[in-house]
Amino acid sequence: MRQAVERTHTGGQFVMSDMVQAIHVIGVGIDLIEVPRIARMIDEHGQRFLDRVFTLVEQNYANASPAQRAQRFAARFAAKEAALKALSMGVREGIAWTDIECTHRDDGSPMLHVRARAAEIARVRGIDAWLVSLSHIEQIAAATVTAGRKMQER
Repeated sequence: MRQAVERTHTGGQFVMSDMVQAIHVIGVGIDLIEVPRIARMIDEHGQRFLDRVFTLVEQNYANASPAQRAQRFAARFAAKEAALKALSMGVREGIAWTDIECTHRDDGSPMLHVRARAAEIARVRGIDAWLVSLSHIEQIAAATVTAGRKMQER
């Protein structure tokens, strides 16, 4: 599998380059979630739920589009679930929801950041590359996550 390579430019921002790099696939996860379920959790538990599950960056992104707010939260929730499946782990393994963050590049494509316990597990398993795909409509959000190891150029 090939993945676009991110490069750090002045200012510390990551951008997509024209280059691709092969990765060895270690795990794949997929998740579907009903958007109304996430909307209900937000209505019932408010900011407490949002802070427990979503990083500030994720919250700001979802809140920037009131019309798609619940869909954006649901897609990111699905990405977190898919990432846990790709790691073959679960929240019960000591991974906090906010250890996995789904953001996006300037071109709008999603990307995944892992930290804390999720990053430890990824490191132990040799995972240093993530591919993420999100999709959502009014009632359903979906995500796929592929966890891999960058292969050395020959």
